[in-house]
Amino acid sequence: MERTTYRSIALLAALCAGSAAMAQMPPPHPASPAAYPAQAAYPKENREAVGRYLAEGRKLAGADLEADFNWRCLISPLDKNLVFGVQHDGLVPATRVFDNLYAIGQNAVSAWAIDTPQGIIVIDALNSPDEARDILVPNMEKLGLDPKRIKYVVITHGHGDHWGGAKFLQDTYSARVVASATDWGMMESPSRGGGPFASLVPPKHDIEVKDGDSVTLGDFTMKTYITPGHTPGTLSLVFPVFDKGVRHNAGLMGGTGGGSTKAAGVDVLVTNHPVHMAATEKEALIRYGATGGNNPFIYGVDKYQRYMGIMSACSRVQLARMGEAAE
Repeated sequence: MERTTYRSIALLAALCAGSAAMAQMPPPHPASPAAYPAQAAYPKENREAVGRYLAEGRKLAGADLEADFNWRCLISPLDKNLVFGVQHDGLVPATRVFDNLYAIGQNAVSAWAIDTPQGIIVIDALNSPDEARDILVPNMEKLGLDPKRIKYVVITHGHGDHWGGAKFLQDTYSARVVASATDWGMMESPSRGGGPFASLVPPKHDIEVKDGDSVTLGDFTMKTYITPGHTPGTLSLVFPVFDKGVRHNAGLMGGTGGGSTKAAGVDVLVTNHPVHMAATEKEALIRYGATGGNNPFIYGVDKYQRYMGIMSACSRVQLARMGEAAE
C-alpha cells in the first residue's frame, strides 16, 4: 500500500515538474547580454530621499504587505517587462466577491458590478467596446446579473483602459456615465487620455462629480473623492459591501498615490487593476471555497491604512527617483 502511494506521489511530482518546465520555458535569449533589457534608470534621482521613502514603505508593509510594497515600489517602476508579463490581456473567471459586489473584468484591468434592488452600478468599462460586449457583459450574465439593469458606469480615471467600453454600455443600456470634470476632458481630448486609445470614441458627456459627491441608487450611496496623481481628476470611491449580510466599507483607489480614508472606516480593499492586490488569486480562493471563512478582500481598517500608506510612500519614492520634491 505504501509502495503504491509513494509511486503515485512520485508520478504526480514528475508530471508536475514536466508541466512546470514546459510552462516556464523562457523565450530565446538575445544574441548578446548587451541586448538584454535593463531596469529603468533615473539619472536625476535623489538617492538619499529614495532610500528614506523605501525604508518608510517597507516598515509600513511588514510581512503581510511585503509583496504589495515590492510590486509598487520596486517592480512596477523599474521592470516594465515583468509588469507587462503579469498584467497582460487575458480572460479570468467572473466572481462574486461580496453579496453585492462582482468582479467582471479581465486580467489586465478590473471592472466591477455593484448590485442593488434599484439597478446595477458598474465601475470602469475595460479597454474597448469589444471588451465591454465580449467580456464585461458575458461575465455579468454568468453571474446572474442582467446588463439591462445597469444604471451608472463610474469611470475611475481618464485612461482608455478604464473607459473604453463606456460608450457601448451607454448606447446599449442607456447607462449614465460618471467621471470627474477634469478626466471628462481627458476622454474628450484628441489623444483620448494618452496611450494607444486615440481612436476610441468617448461616451456622450454626462455626469460630472466633485470631491465629496455621491452616486446614489435607492438606499445605496457611493462617495466619490478626487485624488489627483495618476491623472488630474482620478476618482477614488468608498461604498458599502456585504459579506454574508455583514456590512463593510470598501475603498477603491482610482489611481496610484494613496489617500486617506480613515474617517470613512474603510476595511475592504478593491483596486482597478487585479495585479495591484493579487485580486485574481483572491477571487480563485473565493470560487473554490478555500478562504478559511475569511474573505481575503477584507483587510481591516489598520491593514487598509497601511496599504494606503505604502502607496503614498512609493509615490514619494518615484518622485525622488525623478529628482522632484516628494513632500
